[in-house]
Amino acid sequence: MIHSQKNFLLQIENIKSPIIFTVPHGGMKDSYGSWLNFLLKRRTLSEIPEKNVIKGEKIILGGDGAITHVTADVLAEYPANAIIGLLPRCFVDYNRFVPEVAYADEKAKPFYEAYHQAISKTIEKLKKSWSQLALFDLHGFGKQPLNDWEFDIILGTNGESSPNGFDKFFYNSLKSKYKIFCAGQAGMPLNESPLYCGDTTNLFYYKKYQLDGVLVEIAPKFRKEKSLGRELSHNLALTFSELAKKIN
Repeated sequence: MIHSQKNFLLQIENIKSPIIFTVPHGGMKDSYGSWLNFLLKRRTLSEIPEKNVIKGEKIILGGDGAITHVTADVLAEYPANAIIGLLPRCFVDYNRFVPEVAYADEKAKPFYEAYHQAISKTIEKLKKSWSQLALFDLHGFGKQPLNDWEFDIILGTNGESSPNGFDKFFYNSLKSKYKIFCAGQAGMPLNESPLYCGDTTNLFYYKKYQLDGVLVEIAPKFRKEKSLGRELSHNLALTFSELAKKIN
């Protein structure tokens, strides 16, 4: 594996794996990154809710606590490719594609662009060796998507971004251990929740490169309790390893 850190971007490259992890909201905590106020203008929310949605994209400032720790534990057991944005979300939202939503300061633009350039370059390099690729966009969620249901993991594809059924492979591999939302499975709704429908990074790169792109949202308890998080990471690593064999 090749590791690099530049432009507030951590990148892990392994051409022997067809799997890519993207982590847009796992950067520095807002409190730790407060020194960046000297360098960059913060993204802000308007008191008028309608102004917080621009061209269909919503401004959200909070990060996904400890999702990078979970990702790192997965990578320790299954060396996939990974692109992890390190800037706090209050400065850059790597998971948005409308510039006015993604950042509020032009000085932040190069860091935002570096993240997406790294994803594209990784995909283009891997496509030379693999006929199929899978991108998993890793996040942490707080609010459950359905009343009377409590999920550990939520999968989102916008109903289209996993034509090879890698979302269902993920679901079937882990459904005995975790409560997983996967549209249309085990009596679940056919349509995904608007909160976690998978209509950003995973969908963008699915459309651009025709790879399978799946949003993966992980519940708070696995990001707060180390033992649960490490157990989940171990099981995720096993699943991704098996998926890689399926692709191979």
